[in-house]
Amino acid sequence: MSKVLLLGDSIRMSYQPHVARLLAGKAEVVGPADNCQYSLYTQTMLERWLFELGQPDVVHWNNGLHDCGHNPNRSPIQLPLSIYLGNLALILKRLRAATPHVVWATTTPAHPARPFRSTEWSWRNEEIAQYNAAALALMRAEGVEVNDLHALVAADYDAQLSADQLHLSEAGQEACARAVVAAVSAHL
Repeated sequence: MSKVLLLGDSIRMSYQPHVARLLAGKAEVVGPADNCQYSLYTQTMLERWLFELGQPDVVHWNNGLHDCGHNPNRSPIQLPLSIYLGNLALILKRLRAATPHVVWATTTPAHPARPFRSTEWSWRNEEIAQYNAAALALMRAEGVEVNDLHALVAADYDAQLSADQLHLSEAGQEACARAVVAAVSAHL
């Protein structure tokens, strides 16, 4: 049976069980037990995860929310755009050494009504869009398939996002899982 490796933050963690259910009997779905957080963390942990989870046939991957988020305990953003892109390039190189089948997922948005607060983790959709655009340019230049989860969630923020206006609702988890299954199924 093919092995699908899912990499990403809490958004990935929320839809992963749904992907596993939808691919039951067709593929083994694995992912780190911990949150992949920001790109530097993913880059640092990737060898360990590949060793622990085994050789993937397909990888569906995202980093972004932690990279462009504003954390009051750190300088203005987690990782500047140039460092984010450098990390993505290094992660992609290592993933491609494991499998030629890598799918990049765009970073999902925050609800436009979610207030930006300097005293807590906060996001600006214009910055999410900026990081998405840069990542998309890199992935397209590298010939990486893209799964546009951002557009899926942005099509109906109220239905796709939970009460915290950042994480996925049950409907959003199911919708994203179906999009992930569609993206990886061509490679199974």
